[in-house]
Amino acid sequence: MISTPRWPAWAAILALAAIVSGCSESPTTPSVSPEGAADTTAEPVTAEVAVTGGVIQGRVEPGDPDQPTLRQYHGIPYAAAPVGALRWAPTAPVTPWEGVLDASEPGPICIQRTRVGVPFYDRPLDAELPEQSEDCLTLNVWTEADRRDERRPVMVWIHGGGLQGGWGSEQSGRLLAGHGAVVVTFNYRLGRLGFLAHPELTAENPGGVSGNQGFRDQVQALEWVRDNIESFGGDPGNVTIFGESAGAYSVSAMQASPLARGLFHRAIGQSGGGFQPMSDRTADRTYAPSAEKLGLQFAAAVLGEQEDRSLAALRDVPAAAILATAESSPLFNTYEFLPTVDGELLPADIGAIFAAGRQADVPTLVGSTDDEGNALLAHFVRFMGPGKSGFATFAGAMLPETRDEIEAHYPTGTDAAAMRSWAHLFTDLTFTYPMRAWARSMGPLESEAWLYWFTWHPPIAEADAYGAFHGATQSYLFDGLARFRAVPTDADREFARTLAETWVRFAATGDPNGGDLPEWPAFTPENEAYLELGPTIRTGDHLRIPEIALIELAWAERRRANAGASQPDE
Repeated sequence: MISTPRWPAWAAILALAAIVSGCSESPTTPSVSPEGAADTTAEPVTAEVAVTGGVIQGRVEPGDPDQPTLRQYHGIPYAAAPVGALRWAPTAPVTPWEGVLDASEPGPICIQRTRVGVPFYDRPLDAELPEQSEDCLTLNVWTEADRRDERRPVMVWIHGGGLQGGWGSEQSGRLLAGHGAVVVTFNYRLGRLGFLAHPELTAENPGGVSGNQGFRDQVQALEWVRDNIESFGGDPGNVTIFGESAGAYSVSAMQASPLARGLFHRAIGQSGGGFQPMSDRTADRTYAPSAEKLGLQFAAAVLGEQEDRSLAALRDVPAAAILATAESSPLFNTYEFLPTVDGELLPADIGAIFAAGRQADVPTLVGSTDDEGNALLAHFVRFMGPGKSGFATFAGAMLPETRDEIEAHYPTGTDAAAMRSWAHLFTDLTFTYPMRAWARSMGPLESEAWLYWFTWHPPIAEADAYGAFHGATQSYLFDGLARFRAVPTDADREFARTLAETWVRFAATGDPNGGDLPEWPAFTPENEAYLELGPTIRTGDHLRIPEIALIELAWAERRRANAGASQPDE
C-alpha cells in the first residue's frame, strides 16, 4: 500500500516563490537555421517570416518619425502538442504546418488552476482566463528591428505563477522592445501536466528519467530562439533569460542544467530561485517523498477504483478531469508537483550545483523586493492561523533546525509583531536568501554578478499594507501596474524607463552600469554589494546578513541529512 503524502509547509513556499528525433520540414517551407540564415541577414524583417515548422504572418504597427515600427508575432508553435502519447513525455520537435500560420494573436494557455490562493493576486472567480489547452507550446516575439542583420540583444522571459499557472502573453514585450531588445515570451507545461514523475514514464524514456517536463519545454523554447531569432533581427549569440518568481526559479534551473548549456549568455533572476532543498525522483527525503511515489499516488487518485491504473489509462483521462482531481483532493490541492532532481536535466539540487560551481558561467543579475511576503503571507495564514500561534507553526515547519534562534531576529512579543516578523521571515526565507546565495555562488566563476534590492512602492490603493510587493519589479518592466489597479505617476513612468534601460543594457553588454545609475559594484563574497532600486537609487552592502545566516544554517543541516541523494559528482 502507498502511504499518504505529507508535504510540510516549505513545499508550498517553494512553489509560490518559484511561486521546462528530428522532424522533416514541409517541402514548400524554407529552412531556417543559424548557419542557413546567414545569407539572408540583410533582408528586411517583415510581417511574414519563415521559422522552424513553416511560415508565420504576424502583425505590424507602423511607426512615425518619433516611433519605430513594432512587429509582433504570437502563438508560434515551438514544439509538438503534448497530447495523447506525448502527454508527460519529453518535449518533441514541432510538427510542420502547411500554408501561412496566422500569428497575429496569442494561442491558448496551458492547462492550469484559476486561483493561487492569495487574494491580492487572484482574479475573481468569474474572471475569464484565456482559452486553455494541452496544445499550448507556443511563443511570442516583439521586435522593432527593420533588418535581420541588426543583431539586437534577445531577452527571453520565463513567466511566473508557482509553476502551476501563468502564460507567456500575459506580459507585453513592447516597453523592452522599445529600448532595443528583441523580446520572446512562451508557454510551458504546468503543475500536474508539467512536473509529474512516474515509474512508467521513467521506463519509456531512453534516458531513464521522468518529471520536469515544463523545464524541458523551456529548453526547447531556447533552442527555437537559437535557430530562428535572427529572422527577427535578434542576435542568437546574445540571449538573456529572465523571469520573476517561478520564472526566476526557472532561470536558476536553466543555469544549473547541462541540457540548457550554451543556449543563453546572460541571466536575470527577479524574486525567486531554486536554492531551497529539492525533492528527488526516486529517493524519499526527510522533508518530501520521492517524485515517483507522489506520481503513483496521484495516478491512483485520478483513476479511482478502475482496474487499469497504467500510464496508458492515465493518458486517456481528459485534462479537465486531471485538474479537477487535483483541485478537489486535499492531498493534491496545493503545490506538490514541483521540479525534482531527475538525474539528467537536474543531476542534483539546484543549490548544490551552484555551490559546486557547475552552473553556466554567464553574467548574472539577481535581486528581490523589500516586502515580498506582505501579500503572499495570506496563503499561510489561511492554513496556520494568524498571530503568534501561526508564526510559531510556520517557523517550526520551515526552520526546525534553528527554531531557538528565530526570536532574536524575528520578535513575536505581540500578535501584531508576530505578523510583521512572519512577513519578514517569509521574505528572507523565500527571496532574500536565495537571491543572495545566487549572487554569492558566482564568486568563484569568471563572470560577474550584480545584486539589487527593490524598495519602490507602486501606487496601489493598498500601498501602506503591501509596499514593494512580490511582483512589483515585473510590473514596471512590462507596464503592468494596471493589473494591481494602480495609476502610474510621472515618477513611476520615469522609474519604469530607468529599469527597462538598465535591464536591456545588461542584456546587450553583460553589465548593468551606465545611464543615470550610480556606479553599481559587482557582487563579491567579500564586498556583499547591492544596488537599492527605490525613490533614491543608491548602493549598499551586507544586506540582512544575520537573518540569512540563520536560514543558511538550517538549509545546510537539511542538505547534510540527505547528502547521499543526488549530489554532484566531484
